[in-house]
Amino acid sequence: MTPRVVVVDDDLASASVIAKLLRRLGCEVTTHTDPQAALSVALQGDIDLVSLDLGMRGLDGRQLLALIRSHEHSQRAPSVPLITVTGHVTAADRADALAQGFAAHLGKPVMIDALRRALSRALMLRGDLHRTRHTADKDSIEARMREVRGQAPTEGTLQAGAGMALAAEQRGRAALQQGLRLAFVGNAKAARAPLAAFARAAEGIGAQSLRDRFEELCARLDAGDDDALETAAVLARAELDRVIFTLREQARAG
Repeated sequence: MTPRVVVVDDDLASASVIAKLLRRLGCEVTTHTDPQAALSVALQGDIDLVSLDLGMRGLDGRQLLALIRSHEHSQRAPSVPLITVTGHVTAADRADALAQGFAAHLGKPVMIDALRRALSRALMLRGDLHRTRHTADKDSIEARMREVRGQAPTEGTLQAGAGMALAAEQRGRAALQQGLRLAFVGNAKAARAPLAAFARAAEGIGAQSLRDRFEELCARLDAGDDDALETAAVLARAELDRVIFTLREQARAG
């Protein structure tokens, strides 16, 4: 089946180059220079990949990512993989993009081999990147939520559950940002500390799969394989989103 890809970049020349490379890789591509107009197209259920520039005027790539994820959550829709092809290419930019939920961060001018790897990762991991569903650890997280309900007044149950979801999101994203920033400048030893600390925190709320993803990310730090490290980070972020989804759903159930 031919992958359907949406390229969003407010620079027409850049969008055209990315689209040309994707077509060479066998994709059916539509390009948009207006991020707002591209949003409805990106939300169609038959899109296999969305490529976003980070530094667009109006809606930038991070804002579009947030809007797409918000829509998917409200509709309980499958998650479309998103990558960024951008001129923002520092180690911090790369770490932040992966921590925010992009499936790949590619610099401009983009090379076809890098684009091929990003496309392959997104298609291969499509099921693993589905965020709007319960984590496999739903039952153990629910058990932890019951403990919280037993400790909190009835009227505070929703607030406590929502607080756990918010804390998991903030701490998990911060751990990924800090760990990956350090890893991408060659400081694997220091990178391990925030990632391992969050792995322990995940276990504390019953999220064993999330713990395992962060421990796997730690194990990749010394391997010297950037692609494997990025893949581990992408999978960790996706599992974090499933845990957040589960916590919020269980909080609503009361």
